[in-house]
Amino acid sequence: MTSRYVYDSQDEMVAWAEERIPHCRFREDAKAIGQEKDGELTAVVVYDTFSRGSCFVSVAASRRKWFTPEFATVTMAYPFIQCGFNRINCVISERNRLSLRLTRHFGWTEEGRLRAAGPEGEDMLLFGMLRSECRFLPATIGHAGKTPAGAL
Repeated sequence: MTSRYVYDSQDEMVAWAEERIPHCRFREDAKAIGQEKDGELTAVVVYDTFSRGSCFVSVAASRRKWFTPEFATVTMAYPFIQCGFNRINCVISERNRLSLRLTRHFGWTEEGRLRAAGPEGEDMLLFGMLRSECRFLPATIGHAGKTPAGAL
């Protein structure tokens, strides 16, 4: 099985993620990193809603066993190292138990509840992660110089 990380084809990866996340439409500033196995996308991490200090992160996958520590390092290096952000954010439906479990296991902190904000009137849970809390960044990486937000 051959695998690689995909950085080109931004529009196609964002569209692929939108197809797999119900009721999701990313902003025009969206950037993506994909994981491909045997020539087929298995997961895409999308970053959007860029501000001076953070962005939102979403994950779409085509199968359950997509996660690898190496892919986590690659996808966390973009917002924390390349963009120089101190924090990242995500929002997940209270009904999406699998994503909630993965997000909590990954080290995100639940920071709030957006009441009735979901596409079917359910609550959405707001999570955040600080750079100092990210266990997937190599300890040898210090505070790298910043590049413009969204420069993938």
